[in-house]
Amino acid sequence: MTAITHTPTETAPRVWLLFGERRGDNAQVLALAQMLGWDYEIKQLRWQPDYDVEPAEAGISLAGLDTAASDSLAAPWPDVVIGIGYRSAPVSRWIGQQAGRVINIRLGRPRTDLKPYDLVITTPQYGLPSAPNVRELPLPLVKADDGAMAKAIARWRSEFERLPDPRVAVLLGGPTQHMAFDDAVARALARDLQAFAARTGGSLLITSSPRSPAGLKEILRPALSAPHFLFEFQAGSDNPYLALLALGDAAIVTSDSASMIADAAAFARPLLVYELPWLGRSKKPGLVAGIKRHVRERREQRGMASLPADPLDRFYDMLTRMGRARPRRNVLGLTQKLYQAGIARPFGPDANLAWKPAAVTRETQERLVAEIRALWAARRSAR
Repeated sequence: MTAITHTPTETAPRVWLLFGERRGDNAQVLALAQMLGWDYEIKQLRWQPDYDVEPAEAGISLAGLDTAASDSLAAPWPDVVIGIGYRSAPVSRWIGQQAGRVINIRLGRPRTDLKPYDLVITTPQYGLPSAPNVRELPLPLVKADDGAMAKAIARWRSEFERLPDPRVAVLLGGPTQHMAFDDAVARALARDLQAFAARTGGSLLITSSPRSPAGLKEILRPALSAPHFLFEFQAGSDNPYLALLALGDAAIVTSDSASMIADAAAFARPLLVYELPWLGRSKKPGLVAGIKRHVRERREQRGMASLPADPLDRFYDMLTRMGRARPRRNVLGLTQKLYQAGIARPFGPDANLAWKPAAVTRETQERLVAEIRALWAARRSAR
């Protein structure tokens, strides 16, 4: 599928958006493109089922790409290429090699040398060190579709307004490699939500998501006597997600989903994070693996404690910039920084809604957009 938003002009760059197979990731790429306001083409990439190549090994290539199932990557080549994560990182560099000089923008973490990218836009859970081309945002980029938002509000407002306020949106994710969301967690969540709603006297507007565990609705419904709306996600159904965000007086979001947290934070209402139980990480055996793990976890813990970098930290950061070390995704680090910044608070049955969150200001995004536009202006003038 290829999409073009506007008619190209002589002064605007040709922009390619590299889409993968995760809707949340694609939404971030699209959000940045829409903030820039330039024309863009979506290049949907598909991967071979047995793809298992680290970007540092793939280098500059189409390694792992299912070219038959993906959109064509051919001239006319782009001036700007925007992608996310690690799978398309070698592909974006390959495109740059074919095109010549391309502004290569990567969201998230590329899991390889950071130098080849003009800009790496990341968030705290990835633990990337500072670098001239790295920009860390408090949360992933989001941009609501105003038309879809208005349609959702019109569809669901009357149903929600029958419930008492405060109406609290509850956005539920699912289990991850490092976080649990099983039946026991669902029962504990139901008890906490019920106690919270009973204390506040309000109602709960609950929705699950594609990753939510099966049977979640059957656990929640009998445990909730407080007024509530409960929607179970189904692909292709009339989803109330946008209406919950727009019409809720506050939001509770499970900690597994940075994108849902970002969606809720954009509305500058009290935001509470339900922290799913942390399972820890698997440990590779052996002395060398143990030393690497120790240095990595030490750097992670010192960063979470806001301690200044010492020589060992700086050595690890240098290896990370070179693609020789890879910090593990750390949602605990993300939520802690949100709490420190006043953007969110941890959820519990006694959580307070009488506070004003710090805004995820548009200033950071506006500076980012201005920087990318300046990159393009400099590149164009150098031709």
